[in-house]
Amino acid sequence: MPADSWNAICWDGSLQKQAADVLPACEKAVALAPKDSNNRDSRGLARALTGNYQGAIEDFEAFIAQTEDKDYKAQRQRWVKDLRAGKNPFTDAEIKKLQN
Repeated sequence: MPADSWNAICWDGSLQKQAADVLPACEKAVALAPKDSNNRDSRGLARALTGNYQGAIEDFEAFIAQTEDKDYKAQRQRWVKDLRAGKNPFTDAEIKKLQN
């Protein structure tokens, strides 16, 4: 299965409150395409939702460094700021926004 399929499982599963279950798919996506910042972004989400804030910060920072999208960059920077403060930025409202 290609990396983007694993990535889709990772992102969608995380948004469906199944982050722990899809984490292996996230790892697979990153292993298959380590330079694809979207894979790191999705794994960052799963890591944050499973309490691995340090890993999430690393993944989001890799995404931030590569994306050209100012809105995505600002959003991820807010997440990193919260995670560094030991706060989970993924409230129900934030998850709902990401699902749309």
